[in-house]
Amino acid sequence: MIQDILPHIYHNEYTGQTPSDEDIVFSFDDQEILMKPDGDFFRFRDVNTSSNMIYLFRIDDTNCFLADLSALPHSRQPLRAMRTFKPRHLAYCAVTAWQLYLWYRDTQFCGRCGNRMIHSEKERAMVCPDCGNTVYPRIMPAVIVGVLSSDDRILLTKFAGRSYTNYALISGFSEIGETIEETVRREVREETGVDVTNIRYYKCQPWPFSSTLLFGFYCDAKEGGNIVLDENELSEARWVRRDEEAVTTDDVSLTSEMIQRFRNGLVKFGE
Repeated sequence: MIQDILPHIYHNEYTGQTPSDEDIVFSFDDQEILMKPDGDFFRFRDVNTSSNMIYLFRIDDTNCFLADLSALPHSRQPLRAMRTFKPRHLAYCAVTAWQLYLWYRDTQFCGRCGNRMIHSEKERAMVCPDCGNTVYPRIMPAVIVGVLSSDDRILLTKFAGRSYTNYALISGFSEIGETIEETVRREVREETGVDVTNIRYYKCQPWPFSSTLLFGFYCDAKEGGNIVLDENELSEARWVRRDEEAVTTDDVSLTSEMIQRFRNGLVKFGE
């Protein structure tokens, strides 16, 4: 998956650093990443100023910063290009930096009193100097659900009204007041009308593309498994055998990994 970058190590702790020549400087414009004209990431030596730079995190021994580099000669790539960009550890840094870029962009003013926020000097947070309101980066919990049937099939879906048109698993955000397991039951029932049991956790994935922490679960469909499609959320939902072709476009997502595990016989109904 996209966060699997060993032997490289992502250091998330907030320390604050002074940039040096080899440090990476990320810059974004909405859904696009600004890169050097040759398609490489900007380094501090290319920027030659530390004004208005925000420290983000460190990858191995390289610090990463955020700045507006739109005044420099640059090329543009859609953020989704980072799904296949090499080397992968820098692609992961780029999409994580984009997640923080969105948060900084959208947290300039205090939601309590309306005054301008400032950067905390001791942690990754925005602080209101007037009322003391402290805001931390937004992370939204969501589920990815592989629903299995007693006749050895998995429930695959396609989103309604989205640019992503390949098959996926049922997914959805956790709501206030419910456990993550209750989210699994609710999302499957709401989107397909199927009731599930035997919910078991697989693994999680940080997904910067939607500021989400994804929790992957497998579960079993109760007797019947008749599909009642929520056409507002899905354009298609169907039961698929292990040997049927179900295209997964890359190896960066939890969805793709969970579908591939089913196809390889590594997960079964009732286990």
